[in-house]
Amino acid sequence: MKIKAALLVSILLISCQNGKNTNHNLDAQVSTKKQGDKQFFQDYFFKIDCPCRLKKEYKNSKISYKVYRCSSTDSETIYSFSITDLKEKLNEYKDNTAKEDFKKSALKDYESELKSNNINYTKPYIYGFKGLEYLIPKGEIYNKQAVFISNGFVYTFNVTSGKKKIDSLFSKYINSFELYHKSQKYGYSIQIPEGYNRQKIIGANVDLKYVNKHGGSVIMVVKKAPNAKAPTIEDLLLLPDSFWLKRFPYPEMKIIKKGKVFVDNTNGFFFTYIAKGSDQKIFYFYHNYIFLKNGYIYTLTTSCQKSQVSDMRPLFFKVSHSLKFPD
Repeated sequence: MKIKAALLVSILLISCQNGKNTNHNLDAQVSTKKQGDKQFFQDYFFKIDCPCRLKKEYKNSKISYKVYRCSSTDSETIYSFSITDLKEKLNEYKDNTAKEDFKKSALKDYESELKSNNINYTKPYIYGFKGLEYLIPKGEIYNKQAVFISNGFVYTFNVTSGKKKIDSLFSKYINSFELYHKSQKYGYSIQIPEGYNRQKIIGANVDLKYVNKHGGSVIMVVKKAPNAKAPTIEDLLLLPDSFWLKRFPYPEMKIIKKGKVFVDNTNGFFFTYIAKGSDQKIFYFYHNYIFLKNGYIYTLTTSCQKSQVSDMRPLFFKVSHSLKFPD
């Protein structure tokens, strides 16, 4: 699929408009809510910090394209983002390699259109994903944008403001982006680390799976607790290592540590271990968290190559403690 010039131009024009006089069928039903200082767009798997409330102002169902926008209180700055849904096109490809090739080509199409419109750009990584960033001067007003692809969406973020403050405002806006997973089935949410892509789920009880290019992963398994009395966290702490070695029969598995954890006002059990991966060559570090909540057993597993533990441990802590259970 080629990203047509008209699509890029429409993004530029819509983003550059003065938001005062546009009201294209505002959608009050959009799945967004305030969480802390950030707005959570659960349909698009992300949170972002914005000084005004972003609302839907434009959509084109033919190309699965939507724009959200708002203005600062003094109306001198306009914040916006657009979403292009690629899922329908991605579903035409059967294997992950073909899907990744398509996403790379889609971003190259955006790059080609920038070149053809003589727009200078850089190629930064945005939340771990290859992206494009560019500035469009229009007299005293500047428009700065960044575009990248993740979770089957093309994300384009934009700030329109004066020349002196455009860089700082845009940097704060785009750097506040956080990728999240919101479970439609179980209602929990959790932050996804930078550079992790959503994977096809295999297994009846697996609810999410995200993987990075090094084989590291974030996996959540959710099972209904048995009708009999469910084990307590104290019960899990008393189980010997041999129980876990039989439950997780990984090659050369060695348990490192077990203990209690407290997340979202919920007590949990954790244990860490190392084991060889499926290739039987590389050792991986695993951190398992088990929570009993509202009649369900949640098992969160984060993993990385053993050699990357020192870098990834703080990130895994952040991910696990971002977990929010349904009320």
